[in-house]
Amino acid sequence: MRRQYNFESDIKFMTGRGALRNATVALSNMGARRVMLICDEGSVKHGKLKSLLRQIGKELNIICQYKKVLEDATSEDCDRALRLFKEKDCDSIIALGQRSAIYVAKAVKIMLKDGVSFMSNYLDCAVNNISSKPIPLTVIPTYLSSGIEASNSVRIKCEDKRIIQLDTPFAQTNFLVLDPCLCSIIGRKNIASTGLNALAMAIKSLTSHSNIDPMTKVYALDAITLLTDNFEQCLMYSGIRKYRFNVAFATTLAGSAYWSSPNALLTELRDIICDHSGADYRDVFNILFAKSVEKIDFKCDFDTYALVNLIGYNQYVEVQDGKNSGQIVRESVKNYYAKLKKYVKYPLTFKDLGIDDDTLSEAYDQFTKDGDAEKIDYANKLLKDEINNG
Repeated sequence: MRRQYNFESDIKFMTGRGALRNATVALSNMGARRVMLICDEGSVKHGKLKSLLRQIGKELNIICQYKKVLEDATSEDCDRALRLFKEKDCDSIIALGQRSAIYVAKAVKIMLKDGVSFMSNYLDCAVNNISSKPIPLTVIPTYLSSGIEASNSVRIKCEDKRIIQLDTPFAQTNFLVLDPCLCSIIGRKNIASTGLNALAMAIKSLTSHSNIDPMTKVYALDAITLLTDNFEQCLMYSGIRKYRFNVAFATTLAGSAYWSSPNALLTELRDIICDHSGADYRDVFNILFAKSVEKIDFKCDFDTYALVNLIGYNQYVEVQDGKNSGQIVRESVKNYYAKLKKYVKYPLTFKDLGIDDDTLSEAYDQFTKDGDAEKIDYANKLLKDEINNG
């Protein structure tokens, strides 16, 4: 019996060896008959597109490919991809690659639903809250994932440098496929950035509020389990595909948990700093996370003992009598970051990323320009010390 999908909420995961080949049946069940493929140039350059087509090209009717997405997703990419989708009369989308390609694919899905021809229209109007045309979206991460694969977030740059930021259930991924054959060998610096990013997203999702959704907790705890079992080995033996895949899987799960949790301030501040500095979003996020753990009170006292019982003994999480969960998490995060020094030189401050005081001040001003007291307090705790010490 064919499953009926709710295209605004359902997301199906398929992971592990052979996931790509097995995905073709699920894609067919979702109505993928005339598929458009959107990927970034890195996936083309490093052979990921060829690997994908070799695995499923004969089983799926991929009738057009948009392969021009660079590191940033632009409104021009969205408009061109939309025109190609319409010209070829497609009925579904596969996004292959990292977050820029995923953003473009999600944007096309939203534009098709709303009957909008230009992404820049969303600078002045909101997404229509009525779904008139469900478009199945499959996301296939490459290298190590970014964590946004299962999010409802879309972030697009316009020619005038303005940013279109959307967060809508109509950007939901319907099918997420993670196959070890697409987890390429990468440098230790990228492994460290990705692993810490996953740790940060998982812990933030657990400490964001007291009433954690059960599936959010499951994803976050599974992500931490995978990381504590594989992160150090991945840094030591980056040539072994199993470790890279498990870290990538952890990031995907952590991203699923993070984007279903209320973490708007951290995400917004990260994006603003990245826009002003051009620094890697993972490095900026990891630095902000470490600062937030140290300087911002936890909104809830989550069950740390349950977390430790789930993941078992490891050198990162230490439970000691007389310490609350906040103290335990702070010490665990410090241990995690300290471990990296054995394997890779890793940025621990904004100065390490080459971000100067003027750039941080500009980001601070933009983040707090609306005078919101919560934002001002948040920015003061995370940025003021670096600005004042510069």
